[in-house]
Order: sequence, then structure tokens, then C-alpha cells
Amino acid sequence: FQAEDGIRDVAVTGVQTCALPISAAPAPAARPAATTGAPAPQAGPAQPNVSKILADLAVIKSRPQATQEQKDKLATNLGGVALGANKPSTEAVQALANAVADAIAGKKISSADQTTLAQSLAVALNADAGSPQFGNAIQNIKDALTLSGVGEAAIQTVAKALGELTTKAK
Repeated sequence: FQAEDGIRDVAVTGVQTCALPISAAPAPAARPAATTGAPAPQAGPAQPNVSKILADLAVIKSRPQATQEQKDKLATNLGGVALGANKPSTEAVQALANAVADAIAGKKISSADQTTLAQSLAVALNADAGSPQFGNAIQNIKDALTLSGVGEAAIQTVAKALGELTTKAK
């Protein structure tokens, strides 16, 4: 049992407590993405790399400027979530990593927006150009960056790099 503070009575000179059973907390409802329609990446080989992308974003956002080493690590982990025959080129993934790192360095990004950003990047790296999934992923990325205080010019640079993913496939 767990005590809960706050039950007071005028005749009592302290705080009375009420014993409540401790049980597993219900799973919190997933925070909807900034816009609807972009599915989270499916569990599978790419899923561990989404966690790596989250870790990369956390490091990059905590510093005023991203180092080239941080950008390269992000590019490696972004490339790791790209599956299938239409993988983007290494150069296109590096350009995206550079744009994202420059955009978020030193920004206050909530963990929810950071998760949306990582998952949406994974979706964009695997979606067909022109598909609703690709369009939704780009919009979710833009929304997460906007909510994080990223300037419009940096958001457009990220969007341009996302567009290059589909034109520079291996």
C-alpha cells in the first residue's frame, strides 16, 4: 500500500493518509505525432537504430554546436534504419544528418518531439517518394522542429535534404 497526502480534517493536527493499493500503472496513451498519418517504424532490424538515433539527438541538442563526429554518427545510425532496395545514398544520408544536427544543436527539444523526430526520420528513410507516408513523415519532422524553436531556414534545409533522399538512391 502507498500513502496519499492531502486528506485533512479540522479536528486533526497533522496530515492523515489514506492507504491505496500499489498496482502497475496503466500504459500511458501514446502522444499523437505532430500530424496524423505517419506510422512509427515497425519492430524489426531497424528498431534498435531508432534508439541509437534518439541517443544521437539527445547528445546533439545538449550542445550549442554539433561536431562532425556527432554528425557522422547520426548519419551512420540514420543509414542503419534505411532498409530495402531503395536505400538513399550515403551522401544524401550524410547531408540529412548534417542538416538535422545543425538544426537541433542547442535547442530545447522535448522527449516526445525528439521521439517523433527520430521515428519520422526512420519512416522517411524507408518510404517511397510521393507516398502519403513520406509526406506525413516530412510534415511531422517539420512540426517537431518548429515546436523545438528551430528557425524556418534550418527547417527548409532539413526538408531539402529529405527531398534529396529520394533523388539520390543507390
